[in-house]
Amino acid sequence: VMAEAYAPRNGPDRRHDIRSATKSITALLIGILLEEGQLKSVSTPLSNLLPETFASLDADDPRRQITVEDALTMRTGLACDDWAPASVGQEDKMYKTQDWAAFLLALPISHEIGAHFSYCTGGVILLGRVIEQLGGQPVPAFAQQHLFDPLGIRDAEWAETPGGHTDTGGHLELRLQDLYRIGQLVAQDGEGNGQQIVSRRWVRTITSEQTPVPDRRERYGYLWWLNEGTVAGQAVSLVYAHGNGGNFIFIVPELGLVAAFNANNYNSREQFIPMQILSEEMIPALLTSEE
Repeated sequence: VMAEAYAPRNGPDRRHDIRSATKSITALLIGILLEEGQLKSVSTPLSNLLPETFASLDADDPRRQITVEDALTMRTGLACDDWAPASVGQEDKMYKTQDWAAFLLALPISHEIGAHFSYCTGGVILLGRVIEQLGGQPVPAFAQQHLFDPLGIRDAEWAETPGGHTDTGGHLELRLQDLYRIGQLVAQDGEGNGQQIVSRRWVRTITSEQTPVPDRRERYGYLWWLNEGTVAGQAVSLVYAHGNGGNFIFIVPELGLVAAFNANNYNSREQFIPMQILSEEMIPALLTSEE
């Protein structure tokens, strides 16, 4: 660890709501299900794994064809866009309902399933139910046993949906050091504390481009963001988890750099200050030190 700093009234023991950076951790848990054989393929339709959740849909309803991969890549095809307040499936509307999965599956199809990126928290909520169903235990217990305990992460605090399921799309509370450990795990191809916690193949899959993002230079893996650019004349790539407010896990492979940030600048451009610090101060300083 080259540097560690906290704002006043904060410190190493304080947990923070990491918002949508939770999604990137959910992707790691899906990979553990695959590695252990409980999930056979990301091409499996969610309706096959969650028959009770989809029971209200007719047998020929196209929403039954939405796969695990479609949820991982934000390509469910549903009329759900969290970035557009007017969207009928926007997450704030979902949060006001008692059954988030039922809300999602009542949405109309707006795009071809599997073909169009539309940022939708609801799809990741369904992945949480997959983890519960196939893992045989609540998400917090599964995550603690298979991911957090091996990394030395303690006292993670998950949020619940009104229906008693786990919110795997946001609101997980972790310490800054915990985010850093997750970043190290990804930077080391799934290794942590001397053991292979998540398969190397899965980590490389989730951090490889799976879909473009319309009207943005960023690209998307499986619930992880990707970007690239030139800093101080050198090409660098970026893998990262991002949560509203300025909660980030950054990995810069060319530098072997992992950087984690907590902040609470919710729904503000100031949430991107960590990215400015990374690109304008940290990366140039490290590039200079290598010369």
